[in-house]
Amino acid sequence: MRKWAALAGLCLLLLAATGVQFLRNQEGFTGSRVKNPDFYLLDIEKMNGTDLHTLELQKGDTLHIRFQTEQGSLYLEIKAPDGTSVYRGNGQDVTDFTVNAPENGVYTILVEAHRARGSIQIYVEGTP
Repeated sequence: MRKWAALAGLCLLLLAATGVQFLRNQEGFTGSRVKNPDFYLLDIEKMNGTDLHTLELQKGDTLHIRFQTEQGSLYLEIKAPDGTSVYRGNGQDVTDFTVNAPENGVYTILVEAHRARGSIQIYVEGTP
């Protein structure tokens, strides 16, 4: 009888640990987010999951990017209208840079976060 009680207790403990891990990994965002036609800002206090934004650019437009990962992991990818990647990175090595649009069209910005804190600011040259 004691073995069954110990086994049941162990099973309950494993279920509780799994539930806590599930809650910790749920998608969510705490911070501020601004999405405009020529500006994208994520000031992240805590983020799990993904966020998308699009910018319509002309060939030669310059995107100014400030990207910093303070905790957890952040991944940023900027895709051209043809689906090719014009930037991919994690905000660890390079944090302030520019990217030039190789063609006219809608560019997709994808941010993936895992227990992250940090900031991403992207704006088209000529906007504050």
